[in-house]
Amino acid sequence: MLPGAGAAVVRSVNLLKIAAEAEVLRYRCMAARQGRRAAFGAIALLFVLAVLVLGEVAAWLALCLRFAPIESTLILLGINLVIAIPFGLLAVRSSPSRAERDALQVRQQSLDAARGTLSLAALVPVGNTLLRHWRSNNRSLVRR
Repeated sequence: MLPGAGAAVVRSVNLLKIAAEAEVLRYRCMAARQGRRAAFGAIALLFVLAVLVLGEVAAWLALCLRFAPIESTLILLGINLVIAIPFGLLAVRSSPSRAERDALQVRQQSLDAARGTLSLAALVPVGNTLLRHWRSNNRSLVRR
């Protein structure tokens, strides 16, 4: 090994440690940011739901000026059903995109290749052991 090579290896290891620590810090900051976003989103969702409920109440009160309370309720139920059906159909019909299917195929191929490599790597020591065992048994038969 060259005299400066040891220092270069140590420097490379130190740089890798710094890079790993920076990556951990980045993930922590990203997780904190995503947590804040989720909390703010949940609060916003509560207010959106409150607006929808108050909108329903206001519509029901407006309909009650012209219709009986039961009729107003049935009208609102019908309107809500007409709005909900298209969204329900969109949710049911949602299928994996081409990118999702391609990613799944790549994952399957990678896992299959890894399994093949691992099984071959596992067979080498087993085959070596069996070969040694077979050779020692053949020698013992020859000696007799």
